[in-house]
Amino acid sequence: MKQVYVADGTRLAYERTGGGGGAPVALLDGISCDGFIWRDLRPALERDHPVLHMHYRGHGRSGLPRDPEACTIPHLAGDLAALLRRERLGPAVLIGHSMGVQVALETAWRHPEAVRALVLVCGSHGRVLDTFQHTDLGRRVLPALARVAGQHRDAVARVVRATLPTALTYSLAVLGEVKADLVSQADLMPYLEHFARMPLDLFLRTLTDASERESWAWLPRLAVPTLVIAGEDDGFTPALVSRELAGRIPGAELELVPGVSHTAPIERPDAIETAIRDFLRAHGLDASRAPHDAAERPSLAARIVASRRAEIAPARHAGAA
Repeated sequence: MKQVYVADGTRLAYERTGGGGGAPVALLDGISCDGFIWRDLRPALERDHPVLHMHYRGHGRSGLPRDPEACTIPHLAGDLAALLRRERLGPAVLIGHSMGVQVALETAWRHPEAVRALVLVCGSHGRVLDTFQHTDLGRRVLPALARVAGQHRDAVARVVRATLPTALTYSLAVLGEVKADLVSQADLMPYLEHFARMPLDLFLRTLTDASERESWAWLPRLAVPTLVIAGEDDGFTPALVSRELAGRIPGAELELVPGVSHTAPIERPDAIETAIRDFLRAHGLDASRAPHDAAERPSLAARIVASRRAEIAPARHAGAA
């Protein structure tokens, strides 16, 4: 695991693995994750691609940001772009899961030179709590949760550490989302253990930003090959959201994986790997470096209209960080 300090003094931990002739790949986690979701896909990608996986600031082995407020989606996108430059891996294929989809989209907007293609797995264009479990209850409850956590920080943290990495939490996850026949308690425990160790205030700040930030307005200007993968039974990011996302991005492809939830990459790794490999091959991004049906394409990131940043600011609702 490598470590580096970025411009604002935050220490980032990351790994660069793999190799071969395929385009570089960056794996982007969901919130409170440090890589468990890529357990099966990552080794498959490493055979043919240089792979970068970073721990977000405040996640995994990375340090806390010096400014407690510096944990928003744009900060995470900036960290990714900085690491891709440092490792000379750009432009890369960004593969994001859950909140990692927002990080990938933000990177494509703010740092287009770093992006070759996008694979967006079980994630949203923004305002993630507006559709969580098909209701906006999450958005309405979050401010109250943040207030309670702020007023009783130590007590809440003790409860979270004691209860999250347990069989009870796994049972509740099965009742609400996870497929018990596809995801065992051992599969989910790395996520629960990491979540329990995270600073609660950082988690809530990042979640608040993800719940308020929006990229819908500029998605039609996105000009990189894009694959959107949805889980048919995903309650965290309903498949309808993925359909809307794919329909908003010019030329985007949609892959609906039947019978899986938000943890699709560990429920059906074979289906996810096949969809991604077919997509990379079709766009000349695999080890062969040749598309099936067209001449080698240049990096489409270079075709994004440079002036768009001045024309359309990153869209967000009032109150977004």
